[in-house]
Amino acid sequence: MGSLHSPLDGELKRSGAHMTEREGWLVAADFGSLAGEIAVSRATAGLADVSSISKFEVQGPATTIADLYPSGRELRPGRALEAADAWWCVVTEESLLVLASPSRAARVRGDLEDRADRTTQIADITSERVAVCLTGPFAREVMARAGATPVAPGGVRLESIGGVPTLVVHQYEKQWLLMAPATDAGALWHTLTEAGAPFGLAYVGADALQHLHAAAAS
Repeated sequence: MGSLHSPLDGELKRSGAHMTEREGWLVAADFGSLAGEIAVSRATAGLADVSSISKFEVQGPATTIADLYPSGRELRPGRALEAADAWWCVVTEESLLVLASPSRAARVRGDLEDRADRTTQIADITSERVAVCLTGPFAREVMARAGATPVAPGGVRLESIGGVPTLVVHQYEKQWLLMAPATDAGALWHTLTEAGAPFGLAYVGADALQHLHAAAAS
């Protein structure tokens, strides 16, 4: 079985990405300069493809969704929470989007299935959605120029970005995660690229993101 490919595979290769296999996916490791990508992400804004993130759509009665949500946490539509090796995005009281790295996906899904009842539907929509990460001190400005309404860290909102219906998750102060239908991957990528051009936005690969996340966690 070959590697899985991002909906942005063609765009990444045309932009000069060095592709490599990670956790069963062919991903953009870098775009020519790891140091440069780290620097631009810290100074302006970086845009990365993170479509390999596993995405589980969970639907059911509000009481069931509340039971599946991390223990002791209030279920609040429009909010995202990082817990138990995953991001829990409350789209509505009856709908969750649970995000996990490929290496943790089986455990996260298994836990969801163990705790769910017959009223709950769990669907793996990873291949149906493109996911991109926008990071850096000018990420908010890029989002605003792309047409997204500002939302506080931990917020989740469905936006239209370049005419593409996009679920926007403001993960951290300087980092946003955006997910859209895979068929609209190119349109979303181009809209964010154009919106970020005045701020010096550059494409960044998985290696730069990993370095930035490790530095932030230390």
